[in-house]
Amino acid sequence: MNLARLKVLLPTFLFVAGPFFVLPVAAQDLILSSTTIHDASGALTIGDVARGVSALLGQAAKQAAKQAAKQAAKHGPGSQDVDWVRLRVHAPAHGSEVVLCVSPSYLDEVRLYEAGEGDPSTWKTHVTGNYLPVSQRERGAFSLGFTVNLTEPEATYFLRIQSRAPLDFSVRAMSPVGAMEQDHQHDLLELFFVTSMVFLMLWVLHSYLLDRQRVVGLFVLFLAVYTLFGMGITGYLAPLEPAAFPRFVELATAIFYLGVNFTSVLFCRELFRPYEPPPLLMRMLNALLWPFPLLLAMALLGSISMAVSINGLLIKITWILFVIVAFSLRKEQTPSRRSLQFFFVGILSSMVLFWFLWSFHGAAAQVDVQLLSGFHHLIVDGLVMGALFALILHTRTRQAVKEGQESAMELLLVQEKFKLEQELKRQIEIQAQTDYLTGIYSRRHFVGLAEQELSRAIRFERPFTLLVIDVDHFKAINDSWGHAVGDLVLQQVARVTSEALRTQDHFGRTGGEEFAVVLVEAEGNSAIEAAQRLCTSVASARIAPTEESIPVSISIGLAQRQGRNIGFNQLLLEADRAMYSAKGAGRNQVFVSQEAVKQ
Repeated sequence: MNLARLKVLLPTFLFVAGPFFVLPVAAQDLILSSTTIHDASGALTIGDVARGVSALLGQAAKQAAKQAAKQAAKHGPGSQDVDWVRLRVHAPAHGSEVVLCVSPSYLDEVRLYEAGEGDPSTWKTHVTGNYLPVSQRERGAFSLGFTVNLTEPEATYFLRIQSRAPLDFSVRAMSPVGAMEQDHQHDLLELFFVTSMVFLMLWVLHSYLLDRQRVVGLFVLFLAVYTLFGMGITGYLAPLEPAAFPRFVELATAIFYLGVNFTSVLFCRELFRPYEPPPLLMRMLNALLWPFPLLLAMALLGSISMAVSINGLLIKITWILFVIVAFSLRKEQTPSRRSLQFFFVGILSSMVLFWFLWSFHGAAAQVDVQLLSGFHHLIVDGLVMGALFALILHTRTRQAVKEGQESAMELLLVQEKFKLEQELKRQIEIQAQTDYLTGIYSRRHFVGLAEQELSRAIRFERPFTLLVIDVDHFKAINDSWGHAVGDLVLQQVARVTSEALRTQDHFGRTGGEEFAVVLVEAEGNSAIEAAQRLCTSVASARIAPTEESIPVSISIGLAQRQGRNIGFNQLLLEADRAMYSAKGAGRNQVFVSQEAVKQ
């Protein structure tokens, strides 16, 4: 198996399978009987419940729906919902302590009344709740519950359970050891959830820092918000409750809950974009972002229950729309459209199943609601969805990396081709500028440089000297020794002359056995001396293309600007005439043009 794929699948397997290794607690339930009364109005007192349990039981089923409807019409969705529970508990086999555990752990307030003699309002009372700081709870645990002492074989307790929305709950009576094991199980589940989500966030964050893909950054934001929401909904943010703001954790959890839907829309909208979904559906996704600031303002102003209830409805609409969008994608990408469709349908199906069991769990009434709720929030919504999203992004990132590598390779090939073309162009330019035989400047390039240098000398009133050089008796060398030897002679003359010149001077072959030199910033005696050194250097050089040395000399014609505003062709003509005068005077010498003096 590919190592990269194994590195992805292993964390995914651990995310999904990890919680199943946390074995359920097999603790004995000490409850003899349990009676539940729904108080939709929230008006009943402990006295009402304790004195009229039998009467209330007969009317509870009929009145519950009517009272709930009145309460909802009066206070709106998400109003305070109250249930009363009457428990008959027997003492454990060993010891007298019994722990009453209430699930789920995110109930707002749970109040315990220990039944005794006298007025129920004077009975001993205990209070706990999700938004009560752990330090202020009777049991120092994140799960909700109370520790009571049974001095008799049996005892009666009343629980008033209050929440901001109708929630199913369960109550168990266990020994302290059983309760501790159950808390340990919940702590392990929460630890697994948090560490897994943090690991997933770090992994995705690393990917984002490498590629800076917007969709990956939005996924990191979604994971962070959902992790905080999971910690809040399971009560693990309670220790952060400040004394000056007793509802801080409640508000923070609600905000994280609102943010889960908001960030999921941001992320999925960016995820769908490369697949080119219909514009109308994308506009509908954009519309789902607008309620967030309104719901956030509503929560901050105190209407937390209503904001949470509306957001719950939005989540249902959002995921149904996600599935519709997934089946309307028009362009194939990586991962495939079918993979996205399978993923979104699977997540929506799990949500629908949970919503069904949550609302109509008559057949599953014996299922521990805390376990069902925890499985949904921590596993389905958090780990499974996060891991699958991560797999999708990993597939897309790998494809993006592959495309990036291919683009980089194409760019490298283009760059190499450009370099080759530039090198070829440079070589062509060098060939155009260089004489093929001697390696010095060609006539065209030399004339161009000489004209530029002459223009500069005229503009700035600087000295300028032009030398025209011709190899003496070159025709005789060709006739006696052949053209190959003649070529070698020209190469040797060019080499010796180049070595005798300054670096700033320009030297070129103007044709056949003729050469020309521009002495930059030189006139008068210094120019004449430089020309004479060239004659001496060539004449004294041992030019031996064969075993026998060949005597070679040059004749030089020298022309100077001498303050004149003269063209190069005219100056070249003067130097050329002076060179022929040097040949006529006996060769191997320098002849200075006198035409500037005559003018």
